Amino acid sequence: MNSARWDVFVDLCTQQDYLAPGGARPAHNSHLVLPKLKHLMAFARWARVPLLSCVDARRPNDVRGLSCADCVLGTPGQEKVPFSLLPDRVTVNSDNCLCISLSILEEHQQAILAKEHRDPFTNPKFDRLLTELPVRRFVVFGISLESTVRLVALGLLLRHRRVAVVYDACGWWNAEDGTMSMRQLAAKGCELLTTQQLVESTLSQYRRTGHLRPLRRRWVA
Repeated sequence: MNSARWDVFVDLCTQQDYLAPGGARPAHNSHLVLPKLKHLMAFARWARVPLLSCVDARRPNDVRGLSCADCVLGTPGQEKVPFSLLPDRVTVNSDNCLCISLSILEEHQQAILAKEHRDPFTNPKFDRLLTELPVRRFVVFGISLESTVRLVALGLLLRHRRVAVVYDACGWWNAEDGTMSMRQLAAKGCELLTTQQLVESTLSQYRRTGHLRPLRRRWVA
């Protein structure tokens, strides 16, 4: 399989605390973003799009004393929303090691990694995958546009990777900062797409190639 022919979706922090009504810190536009995220995840399942997911994971000791702690390890709020979990997935443990197979998205459709800081590139494994995976384009969406989404898109551009942001599938806490982030990304050369534009362009690519992305067949003895 020529992996460089295919997109990889990058799903950022689609977690209960950021999207559920009773979450510790729901995005202010979560009611608008949720249908778009569900559409993208359903499309990824159908079209066999590989998915890199990154989640916030805060240690209880690091949030002690805070009035409103979000995404704390071991709490329901830290879990991903159910529709963002694909059946064929793997969770990659966090450590300071770069050792991770670049074929992980051929062996599984979804790889889930965690970050303890605002910048996802502080996870060395996530950094390596975004830097070295031989893919056509990274398609980024999730929470939040003015923070994690912006940092990932800018980091990819600095690494000379092609990147698109699905802006109507991005949550924000500050609308003005979200708009400024989109302007910055557009000025740096990032593609800005709606969910509908992404789905239509991907379907057009499949029509040209004549098939969906092939899956590696795994045999169990």
